[in-house]
Amino acid sequence: MRIQPISSDALQTPKPLASKLPPQILDRATDGLCWVSLISAVSTVVLTLINHFFQPEVAEAWSRPFLRLVMLGVFFLSVGFIVVQRQGWLSKPRLLDAGMVFQILVAFACGLFEGAAYRNPNAVVIGHSRIAVWMILCGTLMPNAPLKSAVTGILCALTWPLAYWVDLQVFGYQAMPLSRMVVWVLPLLIVASWMYALNNHTLSYFVQQQRAEDVGSYLLESMLGRGGMGEVWRARHKTLAREAAVKLIRPEMLSSSTGRQALLLRRRFEREAQVTASLRSPHTVALYDYGQAKDGAFYYVMELLEGVDLQSMVERFGPMDPARVAHILWQVAQSLEEAHQAGLVHRDIKPRNILLAKMGLEFDYAKVLDFGLVKSLRDDDPERTLSTMDGSTTGTPAYLSPESALGREVDARSDLYSLGCTAYFLMTGKMVFEERSPTSFAIAHVQKKPQPMAERSELPVPAALEAIVMQLLEKDPADRIASARELARRLRALPIFSNWTPERAEGWWETNLPDLSFRMPVQETASTQGTVGLARA
Repeated sequence: MRIQPISSDALQTPKPLASKLPPQILDRATDGLCWVSLISAVSTVVLTLINHFFQPEVAEAWSRPFLRLVMLGVFFLSVGFIVVQRQGWLSKPRLLDAGMVFQILVAFACGLFEGAAYRNPNAVVIGHSRIAVWMILCGTLMPNAPLKSAVTGILCALTWPLAYWVDLQVFGYQAMPLSRMVVWVLPLLIVASWMYALNNHTLSYFVQQQRAEDVGSYLLESMLGRGGMGEVWRARHKTLAREAAVKLIRPEMLSSSTGRQALLLRRRFEREAQVTASLRSPHTVALYDYGQAKDGAFYYVMELLEGVDLQSMVERFGPMDPARVAHILWQVAQSLEEAHQAGLVHRDIKPRNILLAKMGLEFDYAKVLDFGLVKSLRDDDPERTLSTMDGSTTGTPAYLSPESALGREVDARSDLYSLGCTAYFLMTGKMVFEERSPTSFAIAHVQKKPQPMAERSELPVPAALEAIVMQLLEKDPADRIASARELARRLRALPIFSNWTPERAEGWWETNLPDLSFRMPVQETASTQGTVGLARA
């Protein structure tokens, strides 16, 4: 599968004002404003006629010149909004903002009519305020950004006491007791809170529905995780009924970044998809599709893995059996060997980026994830340094190779050092170096000698396996194991390699993870991982 690069026009980030609501929801909200305006205009006429013929006392109060002007104002304002919406004189975001003001003004008018009708301060409050009906109508037909929805709801509720105060000044009524005022206002505040919750639910529903329609041939079903770079969703192919995982980079993530950062983030995402699609090792996560959704989100579709990442595995169950670790390292080495043969360095090998999965009838099946920081070793590759700035170091500090920490050129042996750090963590439950800052991690990788695993592990560590791991952790790349293929050969030759059988693996999974649910780590951006940035040596 060949992935087409995204054009620079397609990569333009939406303006913050327009990105408050996805385009499809914005269309629905502005259409809803037209319907709300129509309902307001018709209701003004109908209620006037009803009161005139069936409620003489209310009609007499409403017949005063002040309220007649208010009634005419509401009618013409409603008609005016219909015309503006139909003619397209305002952009949709600005029209929706104007609709907020319209919603508050109509609520204020309703409060003026009701306050004028209740001239007797001792009159019993019967029924409910029309403002509550108006708020429910607007909240249902005009979904808005959460903050704007909350502000509009509160202001609509507060228009009743304000309108009643205006009525007192205009008509000279005696003020009603505070207890009766609470009876009017408190239900409106309750409606405002419920409308805020309903608005957020409506937004969430439409976002999920729209993404389900827009993400290629896949329907999004449920979110599996969220990180600094984006989201991972469980998805299903529309016609094949095949489950998959869809990774999205959110438009708001791009809009919150600077221009240069947003460009690097988009290019990193595209590069990750390209590299992953080019690799065929069964121990590299498979990629099915890539593209851009209508709401501006970039996505790629990968196989849905039933498993747990190694970081979570150790945190939950403690250090692993050395024979099991040897099997895991052997599988990861096969994935890395293919990438290295293709001239690619992963640069972010760590427990969080290795998933231990159940694949069909096989257990403990290792999958390497997140090729977003990959770097090409070929000088003729135009994107060989695209994922990071010149003169900076990219990776996770606890698993950073010495040459990477120094800002020097890296090769395949840098991945092997990171894999050695991963193996150390799997067998001891501790990182090679326990430091508190990215810089101190970098210095430790360059200068400190790792403590023997046997001194830090709860389990016995075979000397032959420890020798392999310690050789991977050599400071000088020339002293490390030369290649991932050589590492795989040496691991398979270990006497303990045959100790971890398929039956043991299956038994462990059935005992410890009988109700296993999918877990795929969602990667952070390089900057949020505590990336070390040191000058080139």
